[in-house]
Amino acid sequence: MNVKIFNTFKVAARISLVQVASHFNLKQDAGWKEFIKIGIRELEKIFMYSIKDKYVYLYKYGCITFVNFKHHEIFYFFEYLSKIYVDIDNTLLSKFTDTYVLNVSDNSMIDLGGVEENYEFSGIMLDIISTVQAKSTEIHKIEAELNKVLDDAEKLINYLNKGRLIANSRNVISTIAQCTRFKYRTIESVRLLDRPPEFSKTIETRNLFNIVSKSFELDDRYLDMLNRMEVLDSITEEYFNFKHNQSEKRLLIFEIILLALFPIMYFIG
Repeated sequence: MNVKIFNTFKVAARISLVQVASHFNLKQDAGWKEFIKIGIRELEKIFMYSIKDKYVYLYKYGCITFVNFKHHEIFYFFEYLSKIYVDIDNTLLSKFTDTYVLNVSDNSMIDLGGVEENYEFSGIMLDIISTVQAKSTEIHKIEAELNKVLDDAEKLINYLNKGRLIANSRNVISTIAQCTRFKYRTIESVRLLDRPPEFSKTIETRNLFNIVSKSFELDDRYLDMLNRMEVLDSITEEYFNFKHNQSEKRLLIFEIILLALFPIMYFIG
């Protein structure tokens, strides 16, 4: 039995794939749209010893997946990335991580779980599992942020129930701005479930991607987030529909838009 271990970490809001690929002299391909793969040759230059069956995948949305890495090797790689100007957010790193174990039998067959058919192991499976696990970790980050935004947004309903429309208006503006920022930033995550081009070339790779995605419950979790975002919309809409002075309403909306758009420029810049 051969065991493949996948460790994924959320390390930054974004990773410049062009910058990392340029450092390692990697050629551009379709995968650059979402991820790049650091192979054995590049890893041996980093660690200065022989590397076998180890890979690193870096994703544009700030996740990194390690295949068959030991704990100390992972953090050595993080230190190396810091030296090439990739900012590692230790707070994200400590909160959002995932581990997946793939068992490969002696006859090279694997069991993906919940599927009657067994598949013969191939290198593309490392790519698919690494990518789906990274997407899952990113969704976990969005889920956690959505929970916090919803908790804050519910305070608006409490204000309405108490008849305190603009009690502590600074906090109200900050809360609605936070909600608006979250919704705009999450627009990009709509493409998070898209299948990368490499996995669309054959029926088998498309099928494998779908199976692995199902095992990580990506679709169900994403639909749940969309439903909860509708709740978020209803909360802020209810607040704005509450009757109050129109000039004050326009000023409130203007302040919210300014506060919301400033951090959004980071994501579209």
